Amino acid sequence: MAVISARDEHGTMAFLEQYDLVKYFDVIVTGLSAAHTKPYPDPVLLAAQKMNVAPQNCLMIGDTTVDIRAGRSAGAQTVGVLCGFGEEAELKKMGADMILKDTTKLLDILN
Repeated sequence: MAVISARDEHGTMAFLEQYDLVKYFDVIVTGLSAAHTKPYPDPVLLAAQKMNVAPQNCLMIGDTTVDIRAGRSAGAQTVGVLCGFGEEAELKKMGADMILKDTTKLLDILN
């Protein structure tokens, strides 16, 4: 799994370390890792490259329209989650392949 954050490296790592999440991710892409950040596809493409996975085989999960735009622009599948900042109507309008109430519902679709 990878994290793609618009935050800088310090902010991203501080968040992940605070919640003991670093160990769950093989790749961490921050706002300064790629030439452009979300909503551009660059960070998604970089994460896919670092994981040696084709972008179309990636699932971009996000709570904002910029997450969905970045994923779609990179050719990834996209899931909007409603446990953050985004609203269902705007995530659907942006073209999310699926909308879930929260991230715990991912277990249902990934099994």
